[in-house]
Amino acid sequence: MPKITIGRDEKDREQYGAEKATALIGKNIVGERGEAHLANPVRMDIARPHVVGVFGKRGEGKSYTLGVMAEELLKAEEEVSNNISTIIIDSMGIYWSMKFPNEDDAVLLSDWDEQPEAIDLDLCIPKGHAEKFRDREIPFDKTFTLKPSDLSAADWAMAFDMELNSPRGILLERVLRELEGEYGIEEIIQQIRGAEDFEEDVKKGLINRFQAAEDWGILSKHGTDLEEFTERGGLKVLDVSMFQGIRGTWSVRSLVVGLLAKKLLQKRLASKRLEEIQETEGKLTSESPIVWMIIDEAHQFLPNDHKTPASDSLLSWVKIGREPGVSLVMATQQPYKLHPDALSQCDTIISHRLTAKKDIEALKNIMQTYMKYDLSTYIDNLPRKKGAAICLDDNSERVYSVRIRPRLSWHAGGTPTALKQGRT
Repeated sequence: MPKITIGRDEKDREQYGAEKATALIGKNIVGERGEAHLANPVRMDIARPHVVGVFGKRGEGKSYTLGVMAEELLKAEEEVSNNISTIIIDSMGIYWSMKFPNEDDAVLLSDWDEQPEAIDLDLCIPKGHAEKFRDREIPFDKTFTLKPSDLSAADWAMAFDMELNSPRGILLERVLRELEGEYGIEEIIQQIRGAEDFEEDVKKGLINRFQAAEDWGILSKHGTDLEEFTERGGLKVLDVSMFQGIRGTWSVRSLVVGLLAKKLLQKRLASKRLEEIQETEGKLTSESPIVWMIIDEAHQFLPNDHKTPASDSLLSWVKIGREPGVSLVMATQQPYKLHPDALSQCDTIISHRLTAKKDIEALKNIMQTYMKYDLSTYIDNLPRKKGAAICLDDNSERVYSVRIRPRLSWHAGGTPTALKQGRT
């Protein structure tokens, strides 16, 4: 039976084969619609860094597929998983459920020679929201904060929905330029109050915004060392779903993602240089693990029509991430809203069913010459079952129809129902 490994080039296939350092994501669908059946396993390369797009309309399995990928990254053979660190940016608050086994699908899992399994992960939340989680008896493992001194004037301006060339924006840039070392919101406000040549209403307006920022519960003078999220063989879930109802909701989340992405890329760039030096000395030590960042609702962080605090950092991952060793997985139900550079740089695409014309057109714009048929044809021929998808693999220049494997861990992202039901 032919072995399918997406994302692996011919050189690595010859060196490692079709299964070593790969993730089982599903099985190949043979036949069309009602006559379709599952055939040989479909695996995805995890030995090298990748940019992966996971698309599909609501309810077709995008978030579910992200969970499968995270499970597989943890399940890899020890020599591989020990050199990988996985981070999920959870904007919907659903991946905490991976701590529990998927007992509901025990029978289905047995058909795949698998069984329900709880996933060992660290659920990380903003420190300022810890008390709310405790009050509601919602478990979490760690808290994190951001240093205000790590944020640029442009970051603040986007979070505050404020133009840098406005009086408040000009004051903001001057204040941050005059501050040195590590500083918190209090120091910023004091500096604003002491600023000369600015009207009082301008200063008060900017102060009000920073006072509101304290309510985000995510800022601290000394902050968290974001590099601690790169645990070898570990999975960190950063829950940023609690910023509902806050001014600039998605900009606040983007501050987290942008700063994290920037710090981790810097770390990997520095590690890569050390690893190359050690390689010339006959050493094979990895200074820091390859990072896989998985982002749900990615179009909110890297949109096609405006800039967010995460845009520059994520575009750096997309454009140069392969060299230092960072992988990015982006999921969205609206691929047409995702930045075109992010779309065009995806070397692997997993697309569940799409019906919106704009979304299909966006993917058609990056269609490859190796596709025999129109994208709509591939999608229309998929069986009407959740988890069905097409995979576009630039490395092998092939298109596959795939059914994503069932999750080992519980998926909390299903659609609610008015009918009473319980978990078994």
